[in-house]
Amino acid sequence: MRIAASILMVMLSLLQVNAQDWAKPVIKNQQRVDLRDLGYPMVNEIPANSSAITSLLTSRSGIIYGCTSGEESYLFLFDPATNKVRHLGKIPGHTGVHHSLVEDKDGNIYIGTGIDMFEEVPLSKYGEGDEKFDATLWKDIKKYFSKYAGGRLYKYDVSNNANIKLADANAELQDLGMPLANNSIYALTINPKGDEIYGLTYPDGHFFIYNIASKKFRDLGEVDSLKVYHGPERHWRTLPRALICDDSGRVFMSGTKAMLKYYDPASGKLVNTDLELPGDYYYIQFFTDYTAVEYFAKDADGLIYGGTTDGYLFSFDPVKMKVRNLGKVRESRRLRCLAVGKNGKVYLMAGERSTSRPSQFYAYDPKEGAFETLGMLIVDRSPYYYWRGQQFDCMTTGLDGTIYLGESERKSHLFLYIPE
Repeated sequence: MRIAASILMVMLSLLQVNAQDWAKPVIKNQQRVDLRDLGYPMVNEIPANSSAITSLLTSRSGIIYGCTSGEESYLFLFDPATNKVRHLGKIPGHTGVHHSLVEDKDGNIYIGTGIDMFEEVPLSKYGEGDEKFDATLWKDIKKYFSKYAGGRLYKYDVSNNANIKLADANAELQDLGMPLANNSIYALTINPKGDEIYGLTYPDGHFFIYNIASKKFRDLGEVDSLKVYHGPERHWRTLPRALICDDSGRVFMSGTKAMLKYYDPASGKLVNTDLELPGDYYYIQFFTDYTAVEYFAKDADGLIYGGTTDGYLFSFDPVKMKVRNLGKVRESRRLRCLAVGKNGKVYLMAGERSTSRPSQFYAYDPKEGAFETLGMLIVDRSPYYYWRGQQFDCMTTGLDGTIYLGESERKSHLFLYIPE
């Protein structure tokens, strides 16, 4: 009897743990959350294995542009006027677009391509002799990317938006060239004038410039001299995953040992600072660990917000050159994407790429200096449709204040959240 009772108690405790794992808070008012399919089902919807949304952009016209990663990459738009997603075609020869959509002064869209960053790189189990793990991982990554010619920069003319695309059609793109061989384009931003594009590459971590008028690239070299590759998603750890321009045109990013650095257009050089980003740091025998910027957003006054790979939110005043640690909302690593709402709040997704620690939605109120847990994004329009969003990797704010979130699952949707 005692043995049976003990077994029953263990079973009940396991059920309780499982229930607690799924008993997560959800958005209080479900009517504030909705989603859209990526095209018309059975006609031109982006295929499931190619539908992870990894780049979003709000254009000056109010149209939302997005790109996907997976077996293939696709370009799409969401028009708030029609409330529909339009499939604009495949981006042939590439499987990923990571944080790499910008708009120039004339309204043209630029896309930086690469390899799908969710695809696992084959990693060696041990180093050779006393070789550090980082050195072994670096060899594995370089070997993997040696088979890839390189990411390219493309231009999309928005006058093509009117063209109807079927599922297998290619997007109408102008190929502008390759910034660095055997590298993906990892992030893009554009200066306030809208005439010069800045980018990062992976895995070598080079900063490059593309001048729209001259149609020429310029490579300024590495932004992180150590390039530590381990931690969650080990093969993309300490390289910055985002860029942002301040109002004066300087381009900010994270650099070696989590120090903020920037490109100065006046001098044409990369400049190091002593401003350390908040993070969890580990210094042990086999590797040195430090955080990197995962995502940037800017408010109406020019204050920059950033999220780190260790899950911290920070603000950065580019005028005073001051970084402020705003805290960490979860124990798990990764603050994966964020956006500043029209109400001044910062909306963010935090969580690792794992079923046990999926993404959860939060809001930070600068006036209160406090976080609010908004929970998991669940769309319940029963009996018509029901969907639970667990992985998100990009976000943007629409002109009307709607927050758009890119789901990054095998079968993904564009989520919409309407703040109160």
